[in-house]
Amino acid sequence: MISNRFKDRFSFFLEPLGKKVGEIGVSPNQLTIAGMVLSIVAGFLIALNAQRWAAFLVIMGGLCDALDGAVARETEKVTPFGAFLDSTLDRYSDLALYLGIIVLAYFKRDTSLLLWTALAMAGAIMVSYTRARAECLIEKCQVGLMERPERIILLLIGLICHWLIGAMVITALLANATAIHRIYHTYRTLKTKEESEKS
Repeated sequence: MISNRFKDRFSFFLEPLGKKVGEIGVSPNQLTIAGMVLSIVAGFLIALNAQRWAAFLVIMGGLCDALDGAVARETEKVTPFGAFLDSTLDRYSDLALYLGIIVLAYFKRDTSLLLWTALAMAGAIMVSYTRARAECLIEKCQVGLMERPERIILLLIGLICHWLIGAMVITALLANATAIHRIYHTYRTLKTKEESEKS
């Protein structure tokens, strides 16, 4: 699921393209599934140390991920299940990419890369989880720097520049900081609500 910041910034490009893709009969859910499949293949390529090819597939998967919502809106096929499927398959996509790096690190005997990637993967999952749980309690929880588009861009930089360790260190630190920020934001929002109800 592409964040609202990126949707708004590239809507001039995504909306017309989404309309054309919808006109040829491609459904939003097909794009969502295609994005996941491309990410899984990219994960295998990362594990094989084919980083530039993996970066290309990550870009293509990101394009599918960006277009599924645009196609849904243009074809009036926005559904609660589509949003659920999109968010769920994004998690599988993330896991495939990070697991690819972990396998690569294992075979290269790069303990630092392995550990930082594990922390980055945990942070990525917790960013999504804290938002999902928080929004069961409060209206919105979109605070923090490291949402999925930012993580994907960092990963792409790491793949293209052969700088995976740097990308994973930054992702691990900022993703976990984002999760902690969301915990604090939820606490403060609930606390404020509770105090206003008492007064």
